[in-house]
Amino acid sequence: MCHALATFARRRLLPTALLLTLAGPTVASAAADFHYQSRQDTAVAITLATDGNPLLLSFYSEGPHGLRLLENGFTAADGTYTGALRLPAHLAQVVMVIRGADRQDTLTLAVQDQTLGYTE
Repeated sequence: MCHALATFARRRLLPTALLLTLAGPTVASAAADFHYQSRQDTAVAITLATDGNPLLLSFYSEGPHGLRLLENGFTAADGTYTGALRLPAHLAQVVMVIRGADRQDTLTLAVQDQTLGYTE
């Protein structure tokens, strides 16, 4: 039984090893020239008017199929939201939806120099 298993493994591994050996230098040289950072930390500083209750903030990217949720967060009771969002590096703007007990607003904010800011 061990002989049969070894023969099966050899038959499966040999084509894979051969393929990797033949494609190895091509794959390695293509990967060496490829530099793409898919996500980046974006500093966020938002100040909203509030009645003393936290607001829910939802950050979306906008594309051909509509909005895609990136992150959610809550403001402090004073309406401030600071920190960093992990956003796709290619985004030039973000849609922010603000939700509270008596409020729902949608804003489009520009991402400039890895910073997202808004003040009311």
